[in-house]
Amino acid sequence: MAGLVLGIRFLLEVCTVIGLFSGVFIKKEIYQKLIFVALAVIITFVWAKYGAPKSPTVLTGGAKLILELAVYSIGTFAFFSLFGNKIGIAYFLIASLDLLLMYLLNLQGH
Repeated sequence: MAGLVLGIRFLLEVCTVIGLFSGVFIKKEIYQKLIFVALAVIITFVWAKYGAPKSPTVLTGGAKLILELAVYSIGTFAFFSLFGNKIGIAYFLIASLDLLLMYLLNLQGH
């Protein structure tokens, strides 16, 4: 079960960034394209520095939970905006369930 939850977690991280970046191709207005690129880049760097398990500056406890909630909230709003309600709801449910299981199974690594 732990391997499945961790695998889904990794896929969510990758899909979040790819989904945000796809706004460059989906949105028509230049400012919207810039917003989605900026979000993708910021989330990538912030997650690499503070969210990645092997990072020397990885957050733990409540700070890590806030980071995760922020990243998945941005991802949820972006998926609703870019792909519609069905994909947005699916992303939200998968991210929420995976995050819940990460904490229930104590898979945070710290």
